[in-house]
Amino acid sequence: MKLYIVGSVASGKSTLARRLSAKTGIPCYALDSFVHKPDKAGAFGNTKRSETERDKLFAEALQGDCILEDTGRACFAEGLRRADRIVVLDLPRRVRYRRILLRYIKQKLGIEPCGYTPSLKMVRCMFRWAKVFDTGADGVKQRVAPYADKTVVLRSPAEVRKFEEDFS
Repeated sequence: MKLYIVGSVASGKSTLARRLSAKTGIPCYALDSFVHKPDKAGAFGNTKRSETERDKLFAEALQGDCILEDTGRACFAEGLRRADRIVVLDLPRRVRYRRILLRYIKQKLGIEPCGYTPSLKMVRCMFRWAKVFDTGADGVKQRVAPYADKTVVLRSPAEVRKFEEDFS
């Protein structure tokens, strides 16, 4: 099975992917880690991988069953095509904004790990990315649209919990 979870920053993609992976034993991949690698000297505590390296990691993940989670970047569109099921997390903006702030606090306190250096600049970027998802300017919903027959859209934390409970 190939499951692709897409959504805005702070929509719960990583959490859902990890939980479903633990429940099923299917490996999950945060595609952001295919795009960026840790680098303390980088502006955000990471640097971009080469397209070749990124694409190689992605192709390897697609070889077997997998749970992919990402913001729906165009470079991973093949994952949408090959997915057996696509989950779009389209939670209310207020929920995501609260999560962005809570994530920042937890990361600054060392409670929550992250693949970048938490900063107010990154928080501002996250708010901007959330808004871009809402307006559709990132093209995610357009990329998912051709796959409506295998897509489920979850619009609340309760719907996400129900999906997780029923997932097999």
